Amino acid sequence: MRAELRNFFPVVNKAIYLNHAAIGPSPKPVTDESQKWVHHKSYGDMYFSPLSQMYEDLNLDRDILGKLINARSPRDEISFKYNTSYGLAAIAEAIPWEKGDTIILNYLEYTSNSYTYQALARKFDLKVKTIPHINGVLPLDKFEAALDQTTRLVAISHVQFSNGFRTDLEALASLVHEGGGEIIVDGIQSLGAIPLDVQKSNIDYLAAGGYKWLLAPLGTGFLYVRKDLAESLQPSLIGSMSDATPMNLSHHHYVPGPAAKRFQASLGPNAYLLAVAVKFLLDIGINNIFNHILSLTDIIIEFIRDNSNFELNSPVEDIKNRSGIINFKCPNAEEIVVRLRKLEKPIAVSYREKGIRISPHCYNTEEEVRTCLETIAQLSSQ
Repeated sequence: MRAELRNFFPVVNKAIYLNHAAIGPSPKPVTDESQKWVHHKSYGDMYFSPLSQMYEDLNLDRDILGKLINARSPRDEISFKYNTSYGLAAIAEAIPWEKGDTIILNYLEYTSNSYTYQALARKFDLKVKTIPHINGVLPLDKFEAALDQTTRLVAISHVQFSNGFRTDLEALASLVHEGGGEIIVDGIQSLGAIPLDVQKSNIDYLAAGGYKWLLAPLGTGFLYVRKDLAESLQPSLIGSMSDATPMNLSHHHYVPGPAAKRFQASLGPNAYLLAVAVKFLLDIGINNIFNHILSLTDIIIEFIRDNSNFELNSPVEDIKNRSGIINFKCPNAEEIVVRLRKLEKPIAVSYREKGIRISPHCYNTEEEVRTCLETIAQLSSQ
């Protein structure tokens, strides 16, 4: 990647930051805009655009997000949320469930993409099937065996938070649709680092927060709803902007907005700040970012395999299942993660599933990755 990219990330002067699967540091264009919003708020609405203009600006922000995921009709398919969980919950409560419908989950899943559907199952008397993993892999044939005529929804993360396993969404969606079901994807661990084409993969719903690989602030996120499905959904997690005529604040008869706009509850700086972050990444190129991340994770994998004290937790044999996350076991892993943050120049990684999780991004260098690994090796031998 271009060396000048690092100029946009002040964190590089204070730390070796390899923890984007937790929280991604925002580049300067994003933090500069965020500071403007905070400054404007000090003066009430004196410096904000009129409400009608802010509403129209949302369409421009949707266009930017549409480029990220290749949405067919972004102004009809994208609404902005405050995080992944809000997006997942908005779809879950809007689906017209029937008693006996089945939801398929898996045993690698992050809690946000699991708890929601467990709660729904109790409320609407639904069935839940949970797919086991085999050495950190979610085999497609396990999903195929679980699918039947009662399957209403398959919920899955594109990339699993703990070990970085990446699901072939196109293949899984094909299996789900053959049986008449739908698929909802948690994209927070892939978007910004890995190309995701909603048209090619043919997924039905996608939710993602912006604060990890998308490098946006906390409190940002969005929901994608395939246009032909949106009209059949009746969300109740709504607000004034969810109406068909959101600028008419005097009427009191709610009419759901067109397509995904019915999921847009309110306005605010979160949509704009997310769009600024996404544009920054698009200017670099998501394919360029992913190739760079893969080159850095190659170094990690090789180092782990060459060190008898380390053991990979991530399935990395098939490039189609690779992501920006590598997890490995080593002696005293939890203690080492704490000690790394106490170094003169701290190193940020995470402790997950009894291992160390490293997750580099576009501005990280080979030198940073090797320094991190060599430091871990030294600490693990003490």
